[in-house]
Amino acid sequence: MNYITHKIHRLSLRLDSFLAKTKILFELMQVNGKTIFLFGFPIHANMGDQAQAYCTLKWLNQNYPDYKVFTFNWKTSYSLSYKLLRKKIGKDDLLFGHSGYFFYDHHLELRVYREVADLFPDYKFVIMPQTINIQDNVILQKTIKSLNGHPNITLLCRDEISYENAKKDFPNCKLLLYPDIVTSLIGKRVYSNKRDGILFVLRDDLEKFYSSDQIMELRNRFNGVSKTEIMDTSINLSNYEMKKNREKLLNDMLDKFSHFKVIITDRYHGTIFSLITSTPVIVLDSSDHKLSSGVKWFPETFNKHVFFARNLDQAYEFATHVLSSETTYKLDPYFDENYYSKLLSKL
Repeated sequence: MNYITHKIHRLSLRLDSFLAKTKILFELMQVNGKTIFLFGFPIHANMGDQAQAYCTLKWLNQNYPDYKVFTFNWKTSYSLSYKLLRKKIGKDDLLFGHSGYFFYDHHLELRVYREVADLFPDYKFVIMPQTINIQDNVILQKTIKSLNGHPNITLLCRDEISYENAKKDFPNCKLLLYPDIVTSLIGKRVYSNKRDGILFVLRDDLEKFYSSDQIMELRNRFNGVSKTEIMDTSINLSNYEMKKNREKLLNDMLDKFSHFKVIITDRYHGTIFSLITSTPVIVLDSSDHKLSSGVKWFPETFNKHVFFARNLDQAYEFATHVLSSETTYKLDPYFDENYYSKLLSKL
């Protein structure tokens, strides 16, 4: 990118930020009636995060039918929008935080959650399931001060390590150990597509544990054994297109998963998408505890569908086993029945 192109790109980003900040003020002024203000809403085209958005909105609408949902993201959560919200918020309104991996160093939404805790101590703040892994001590101390200083925060932790970290750092919060909300879709859909081959669903960022060359070597081992395809859950779309087509895009991706006999993934939502389509999944390790801890949620009844591979040789063994086995492509709605149908009573 040359200098002029770089400057144009920077100006475009600033204009986009300005328009988003202006738009949120206008929309806030129109708010009336009982409202849930949902912070941390995703604006990037990662289908795992967008699936969380889909499931969160669905859960809120089902459990709070008299409420409208108003969403904020890291761009629209700033001083003027907070001041206007302070004036608009009513006594019956609710504050929620979107689920994700926000509780780690330098995540833009972690700042937002601290600010909401600081600015709205008189409102209950429910933070949907988070992976908690803050390493930077300065950021950790800021977060500890904000969350423990709020008298009524409920923080859901989406794995045991996050839960233990939260018990140590946030003793003043009400803590719940709770699975990712996208698991609520498992067992709710039936797919009858013909199944063939292996789908690799792999990330390409700092969280990946294996190099591209190592993955390619694993993929090549299936030559002559099974067809393979590779993809990621991140797609190239604008926030406008994503918001407009979220449900269709999610359904299309799930349908793609349902055409394969086995999935190999290092994405947590790649794992969950596989199970929504009742497709056996080989889970690779990542650079943190999100996957190794996340797979512990799955009960024994899922044993023929979830395999955690501690190395790539084991991943190959698991995959060849699944390819040669008969699989029943149907799982029970374990997570909705045992967790999300009961969450409201726990808040």
